[in-house]
Parts: sequence; structure tokens; C-alpha cells
Amino acid sequence: MKMLHWLALSLLLALGANSCFGQAAAMNGQIVGTVTDPGGSVVPNATVKAVNTGTGFSQSTTTTSSGLYRFNILPLGLYEVTVDSAGFSTVKRTGIELNAGATVTADVSLAVKGVTSEVVVTDAAPVVDPSRTDQGSTLSSNAITNLPLLSRNPYNFILQQPNVSGRGNTEFGVPRKVNANGFTGRINYQLDGSNNVQSDRAGIRLLPISDTWVQEIQQVNNGFSPEFGNTVGTVFNTITKSGANDLHGEAGYIFRRTPFSARPALLAYNRPTPDVNVDAGFADAGGRLVRDKVFWFGSYEKVKRDLPNTVSATPTDIAALGLPATFADAIPFNQNVTFFMAKVDYQLNASNRLSIRYNGHRNDSPYNNGGGLVLVDRTYNFVDRSHGGAVQLISIISPRMVNEFRMQIPYRAQQQNRFEATGTGPAITIPGVASFGNSLDVGFNYEETTPEFSDNFSLNLGSHSLKFGASYRGIRDTQVQSTSANYTFPNIAAYLAAKAGTTPKGYTTFVQTLGEPSIKYNSSFTSVYGQDSWKPRANVTIIYGLRYDVYSPPSANSSSPYPTSQKFKTDRNNFAPRLGIAWGLGKTVVRASGGIFYDPFQTDTYRKSILNNGTPIFFNLSTGPGTAYAPSFPTVFSGIPAGFTLSLQDITTVASDFSTLYSANANVSISRELASNLGFTATYLYTRGNRLPVWRNINLGLTGQTLADGRPIFGGARPNAAYGNVLSAESVGQSSYNGLNLTLNRRLTHGLEVFGTYTWSHAIDDAPEQNNIDSGAFLLSDPTNRRRDRGNSLTDRRHAFNANALWSPTTSVSNKALNYLANNNRIALAVVMQKGELFNMGSNRSLNGDTSTAGTYQRPLFIGRNTLNAPATYEFNLRYSRTFAIREHWKPEFFAETTNIFNHTNVTGINSNATVDTAGIITALPNQAWTSALDQRLIQFGLKLNF
Repeated sequence: MKMLHWLALSLLLALGANSCFGQAAAMNGQIVGTVTDPGGSVVPNATVKAVNTGTGFSQSTTTTSSGLYRFNILPLGLYEVTVDSAGFSTVKRTGIELNAGATVTADVSLAVKGVTSEVVVTDAAPVVDPSRTDQGSTLSSNAITNLPLLSRNPYNFILQQPNVSGRGNTEFGVPRKVNANGFTGRINYQLDGSNNVQSDRAGIRLLPISDTWVQEIQQVNNGFSPEFGNTVGTVFNTITKSGANDLHGEAGYIFRRTPFSARPALLAYNRPTPDVNVDAGFADAGGRLVRDKVFWFGSYEKVKRDLPNTVSATPTDIAALGLPATFADAIPFNQNVTFFMAKVDYQLNASNRLSIRYNGHRNDSPYNNGGGLVLVDRTYNFVDRSHGGAVQLISIISPRMVNEFRMQIPYRAQQQNRFEATGTGPAITIPGVASFGNSLDVGFNYEETTPEFSDNFSLNLGSHSLKFGASYRGIRDTQVQSTSANYTFPNIAAYLAAKAGTTPKGYTTFVQTLGEPSIKYNSSFTSVYGQDSWKPRANVTIIYGLRYDVYSPPSANSSSPYPTSQKFKTDRNNFAPRLGIAWGLGKTVVRASGGIFYDPFQTDTYRKSILNNGTPIFFNLSTGPGTAYAPSFPTVFSGIPAGFTLSLQDITTVASDFSTLYSANANVSISRELASNLGFTATYLYTRGNRLPVWRNINLGLTGQTLADGRPIFGGARPNAAYGNVLSAESVGQSSYNGLNLTLNRRLTHGLEVFGTYTWSHAIDDAPEQNNIDSGAFLLSDPTNRRRDRGNSLTDRRHAFNANALWSPTTSVSNKALNYLANNNRIALAVVMQKGELFNMGSNRSLNGDTSTAGTYQRPLFIGRNTLNAPATYEFNLRYSRTFAIREHWKPEFFAETTNIFNHTNVTGINSNATVDTAGIITALPNQAWTSALDQRLIQFGLKLNF
């Protein structure tokens, strides 16, 4: 009912909105151009009309004194532009394809009126856009529909974009270890231009989506104008499909069986081959209810699939631990997912267009979070639900004024539940050997609702196009933290001795959560911007403006015992000026841009601080074996143990001067049209990151001793004897990124579309992060000297090459049968090649006496951060399809697709823990045994009816 109330409110606001508050380019596009006479002189006051050939939507304007015309906010699709002026023949330019966020330049040259009253020009826009100042690209509908995508997860398409590297996700989660501008996972996911980011951690989308919904994917990764924000990384905007006057749709079935595919790369030769079956059905369709006025679109997809995770713990170690031999088998993780969406577009009148969308999904995934060194009894059942409603209203106030209002209400609920495979008792961790015993994640419950309102107002004034906008996003969170107890042992022998009762305190650390883990908290993100797109000359575009963001954290508990947990700072100094220029020189375009970009905090930073604020609500009890209250294995406390006082609990807090992460970005590029449909771009990018969040234990007592490399050894009297460890989030990290990107783009012509991009880059920072999907618990190796952690960023990749190609060959053969076989075929290839992932070398001991930092994160002597490299990734994915044209509008299709066709082992995890002595000297280097990898070669088949 709450969702219905919110949607009703949003509809009323949309219908009442004229102009108030951004991001018109996010789900629409614009067409600009200059009208000239046969002698090249500009033609003022010419009437220009743009018509969407699919829906009949039209908009008119007149040229300025400099012959310039603009249509600022147009629905996507194919357009024809008609120009009329006294004394000249009417010119109609057709075949103008408008993509998300694109500014298409469509210049028109008029002819003196003579025998011919109308001139029709069929000519696509330049492949090198002379009006675009940012760095990015749009993945076409043709590519989205036909590229190999065994995961059915359109978020993996982020890897087919310039200046981005990472690895795809085999299921419906987000890609992992994504590097954008040198930042790990800093991605502003959007759905139809509205925010689609889960607020608690960096790198996660809020609403999963189906490939059947997606019309286009727009990515902007550097130099974006003030209307875009909320990220220092990249904007990834998914545009959903809409209906048109003609009925179009598809229905299909995809299947995979285990014998079709290779065995998992890391599966031991003597282990049974796990199932990798897939059964997926989908259907979508769109059409009209009233011609040129009311359009509909609907989509449904059901996916059942096996996603086994290989166990890298050795059968020998598993046997030594006394665990069942079946624990060495691949973990049978699987998904049962349903997606659904409905959308209506309504041309209310000549001046107002309304769009309403509802979408959602359901997912149940048992055996979650296992594989590698994590054994089956540490897994859980993941239950996931989402719903979202959105409204957009575009109002043409006059030929020079357009307003766009948007509103959405997304909701997400996730639970991590115990099921039959989950163990009992405490969890056990032996670094580099295995993690087993019980799940650390059961009991987790997360619900987030993020109502968002935004408005954009555009005004054309001569050679200037002004745009103003604002947005408000409320974040309503309810979270129950998982409860757990975990013993960490240095080796198998210590565990077995504790299990036998011989040395029950032979563990390294024990950590247990106690108290009430449930909490509700609210945040809000507000943004305003103003910008001007100025064309001082027909071949020059200058975009400049200012954006201002305020990210308001949840309210703190003013009665918290710990001072910095009593009130949280709201940073109100987030001013972001931007400047970009594009200069067209015939078939060459030179671009340069720079600016300041802000990235909102992760709300989990504040949740932890509220929950672990020093009051006896919820806290971690962590201890070594030497305290009076240290338990004997396998004891799990049912309450506060004797000898432990609440004053000794660990605190999590946020520094009183905590401020917003921001970056200073600059880039320069040269684009060249090599042929009418072939373009090449070379770009240099620089990013300086400031105020990255870093977590530091600020309540450690010095002993006066140091390790041989200078790191202090802690264990003396704590500065604040009233508490245990105090982890403080501080905005002190810095990063730098230098990148060179080369991109080749061949627009679809003669059945061939090609896109390839290569990036050389180097990312450096001194900020091991938390609250990031790829770095959940990283801490400084030396809390007194952050410089010791300056090194390669977690996602630093010096070389990354991504490419895709789609080819539909056509030929003419005299033999009718051969001619039939030779045509109606399509081959698609997607390639990802990049340097291997980086890993931080840890150890089997807590070397510096900081009990908040596990040995896994404590490097041996004289070892830098992120110095281990996995082997390079080479992934070639292929898709073949054939259509059978039975009737003009009914085309059955068969397709087969494969991922990793050459079955290359693409490593995503290694054993990075060294064995060290008490002084931190390496006695055995990490064996770097592979613990996880991307999919082996998988093959699946499908049947589809296109209509």
C-alpha cells in the first residue's frame, strides 16, 4: 500500500509540475544543427520540425539569428527533421538515430526553391559527435540484443565501455573489482536516468534488472557536465524499452545442460562434475493503445540456473580437519529469479508527454557465499525482493522552453537465512586453509526505500542553451546485522588441539557479536545545478556550470558515551564547477574538460557508528586467548562473560571532521572520422582523488617496540582506557590515476558493427577501504602512518582491452537453397583481455598487536600493499544466431552462445597469505594457489520468436 500511495503522490506532482528542479540528457537526447543557404550563409527564422518516426511525437522550433536550432529533450528513437524557409525548398533529413544522452548534430543546407518543392536527405549523424564534451559511449540496442550474455545480466555490459576494467558477474549481481577513473566500484548506476544505487556500500546497484527490458546503455566516465553527479567514477545508465505505433516483441526459451560445458577450472580431477543447468523463459512486447498517443510495453523473465562454486581447500586439509569428504565438492549455489516490468507512455497533448513504469524481481539463492576456501557449512540462503515505480513528465512550455519532471520509488528487501546446509556452533577460520563451521552472515536483513524527485528546466537563448535542475533523494533504511561467533586459528594443528581439548585457547582471536542488531536510520541526498551549453560558432561547443551537492547523514544518538558518535557532521562545501569544450575541425573533433566531482558517503559507515556507539545495544566482543574472559573453544557466549565489562566494548565511530570524497578530473581527446561510419578516439585522463574514507584504530596503546620495518607494536595501555578498539572512519585518503584510452567505433553499416577500446592506466592510493563491495574490511597496516599503505590501488590494471563485433553477412547466390543458408545469419563476439587482478599479501599472525586487524590484512616485513598479481584474464565470448523469415513480421530465431570459448582459466582469487615468524619475517612465501576463477566454457542454446 505504501508503494501505491507514493505512486499516486508522484503522479499528482508530475501533472502539476511546470518548472522547479536534474538530468534531462539521462534518458533522452537532443538534436542540434545549423541551417544554411547554398552559399553557406546562416538562415534565421527557419521553421524546424523533428518527428519521431516510431511514435509520431513531434516538436517544432525556429532558427536563431545565427541559424542555430535545438531540440533539448527528445524521446529516443529514429527521427526525421524538416526545415522550411521562405524562398527555399523544404528539406527533410531522415535516418537520424537518437540515443540516450546523445547530442546529435544535424546540419541542413537549403536549396533555392525551383522545380523540386521538397528535398529528402537520408544521412546519419556524424560518427564523431562534434557537440559532445564528455567521455563516454552508448551501447546500441543491436549490441544489447545480440552480444553473448550467458549471465542474462546487462550490468556486465559496463566492461564494454571505454576507460573501464573489471570482471563480469556470472549471476544477477554487479560486476566486481571495477576500475573507473582509478576508483574501486565508484559507479552511479541509474535506471531511466534516476538513481539505482544501493546506499550502504560502494559498487552495488539497488534494483536488479532483466536484459529483456533494456533498450540502450549509456555510460559517461569522465568530464560529464553539471547535470550528472553523485560519483567520482562512472555513470552507468540503463534505458528501458517503450512501445511504438507498430507491435514489436519477442518470446524465447534458453536452456543449458551440464554435458554441454567444460568442467570448472579449479575442480579437482577426482571430484564429481557439478550441475550447470539453465532453464530460462522470457517474453516482452510493446505497441500502441491509441496511435501517436498512448503506448505500452511489458516484459517477463524467469530464470532457473545452477552456479556452482569450486572449493579450493584441498581434500587433504579437509580430511585433516575431520570434515566430510564431500566438503571438497563444488558448492551447488543456484538461483531462481523472476523479473517483471510494465510501462505506459502517454502523449497527453501536443505539449505534455507522460511515462509511467513499474518493475520488480524475486530471487531465492541457497548455498550463497561459498567456494574457494569457504566451505559449504558457511553458506546461507539468500532471499531477495525488489519493486520500483517511476514517473516522467516532459512539458513543452514554448518552442524554447522545456521542462522535465521525474519521480521514482524503489524498494529492496534482502535476507540471509539459515538453511539445511548451514553449520551450527561457532565459525572457524584458518587463514590460507579453510573457513567452515557456521555462517558469519545468517540473520542479516536489509530493507531500503529511496523516494527520489528531480526536475530539469531547459531554455534556449540564441547560441546559449541554459539548463537548471535539482533533485532530492530520501534514503529510508532498516537493517538487522548478522550475528556470529568466529574463532581464528593459526594452523590446522592448533585447531585440532583446541577441538580435542588439549589446548582450548590455542586460537589467535575470537570475535562474537552481542546485543540487539536491529536499527532504522534515514539519510538524504540533495543536488542543484546550473549549466550553459554555448555554441559561439557552429563547430564549437562550450559547456560550463556549477553543481552543488549536500549529503545529509543519519541522526546520531546524542547520548552516546563516545563523543564523536554524539553528532555527525553534514559537509556543506560540495561545490563542483565544470568546464568542457568540443571543437570540430572538419572530420576531427578536439575535446577537453575538467571539473570537480563528489561521491556520497556509504550509509553503512553511519549505521555501524550508531549501532556500536558505546551504549550496551550491540557490539563486538573481540579478544585474544590471554584475557581473563577469553573463552575455551568451542564456547559461544550466551551473554556478557564474567570479567568483560561493557566499558571495554569496541567502538565504531565517524571522525568529527569527516567530509565528502571528491575528485579533480581532467581529460583531453582527439576524435577522427576515418570513414562515414568509422571513428577513432585517443584520450588522456587524469584524476586526483581526495578525502577517500579510511578506517583506523585510534585506541591502540604503544609498547615502545617496533617491527624491523618500523611499524609500531601495540599492546600497551590504551589512550582511552574506558574502551577497547575504536575504529574511526576518517576522510584522509588520496589517490591518483593516469590513463590513456584508444577507442575504435564502427557504426552498424553493411551488416557490421564493431567497438574496441584499450586502456593503459596506473592507479595509486593510500586508502584501503571498507563499505565497498570489493574491500569489506580493509584497515591500515600502520594506524600511525598512512604512507605505509601508499601503493597500487586494489583495482589497478595497467592494460585492459575490451571489444565487441556483430556481423550479419548478406550475399547473393544463384542457387536458391544455398542463398537461403548463406543469409539470415548473425555472429557476435565479445572480448575482455586485461592484466591480472592485484592482491595484498597477508600473513598467518597478528604482527603488530592490533586485534582489530586480522593477520590476513597484516603484511610481512618490508612488503608493499597490493603487490601480488594473478595471471592475465583472456575471455572470448561468442554467439551465433539464425532467423527464419516465415512471414515479414514473424521471424523465429535459433541461437547458441558460449562464454570463455577457449576455456582459459581466468583467476579471481589466490592464496595470498605468507607464513611468518613472530618478528614478521617470511618463512614461507604464499603459494598463490588459485582459489577462485571466472566461468569455465559454458554453452547454451535458445529459441526465440521475434515479431
